[in-house]
Amino acid sequence: MAVVINTNSAATIAANNLDASTKMLQKSLNRLSSGTKIISGADDAGGVAVAARLTAASSRTGIALGNIGSALSFLQQQDSALKTGAKVVQRMNELQILYRDTTKSSTDRNQYDTEFTKLRTQYRDGVRNATYNSISLLQGSLSVTVNEGLATYDLADLSGDVRDAVAGGWAITDGGTYASITGTKGFVTNSGVGTAENLVFSVGGRADQTVVIAANSTMSSIVSTINGSGVGVTASLTADGFLKIVGNNQSESLAIKAASGANICTALGITKSDTAVNATGQTDNTLAEIQKLATARAKNGADQSALQYYSELATATKTNFESAVGRIMDVDVAQESTQLARWSTLVQAGTAMMAQANGSTVSALSLLKG
Repeated sequence: MAVVINTNSAATIAANNLDASTKMLQKSLNRLSSGTKIISGADDAGGVAVAARLTAASSRTGIALGNIGSALSFLQQQDSALKTGAKVVQRMNELQILYRDTTKSSTDRNQYDTEFTKLRTQYRDGVRNATYNSISLLQGSLSVTVNEGLATYDLADLSGDVRDAVAGGWAITDGGTYASITGTKGFVTNSGVGTAENLVFSVGGRADQTVVIAANSTMSSIVSTINGSGVGVTASLTADGFLKIVGNNQSESLAIKAASGANICTALGITKSDTAVNATGQTDNTLAEIQKLATARAKNGADQSALQYYSELATATKTNFESAVGRIMDVDVAQESTQLARWSTLVQAGTAMMAQANGSTVSALSLLKG
């Protein structure tokens, strides 16, 4: 081997090894101090890309979980409104039955009517028009984002189940939703009729049928005449002496017309053409509403149940996303500590060998001195 001064290959190689060991030692220190396996994109370009997508998906799922939680709070408040509404309508139904008790005086009935009227307004304003964060609880539908893929879940629209008792003309004397006869909501006073007249009934779009009401007919005879006509409606008298006319088929429309403008029109409160669409037969409006509210609560419960399962799934999904990101990005402390010890030893060894290599040229100086 030649003895030279200008070129010290051993020192160069030792320097290169020391530089590499120092870089790896610094990388191990960075990983252990940050807890992250990938310090820069150069460490694992593909891993960085995958981890970024999974992190974004986990974040979206977390937001969706918040949306589901808000929806559950909305549904819980909605259920409370439905529960209260059911109590109100139940009391209104009780008042209707109490009102029809023939042993009650007119004063008693007035008191029932006062309470019924107030409850009717409360049902509309306090229940049907109730809001949650300025959003209607019972009128209209909402969609909720339920997972990181931005899929939505539509909450049940309960507007058809919670009706407007005031606009619907609910009355304590009402035995159902009847043909809307002007001014009397389907009822006429218990007075006789002095002039013969024809009443024309149009039911379910079929051809009009005429019922002849004889002169001097009493209310009871009018009931018998209508019921014996076969026109598809039923007439009856209430306990307080009112005539009511209802459609026999709940799905059919009902129209009542007077063939002329004779006195019977005034007596029955009928204009030239009074129409009620989808007359609901002989079912009390409050009784029907109790069933509708029960159905609405069932829909609400189904939505709550479904969203709870969505929440459970979204929670698991978010956890799995975070675990996947961790497997890509998180450093294995035990393994990296072993590497740290290795690189630390190599740096110390490299430093020592660097010193030895730099001293190898001393022999050349010895020859020069001789």
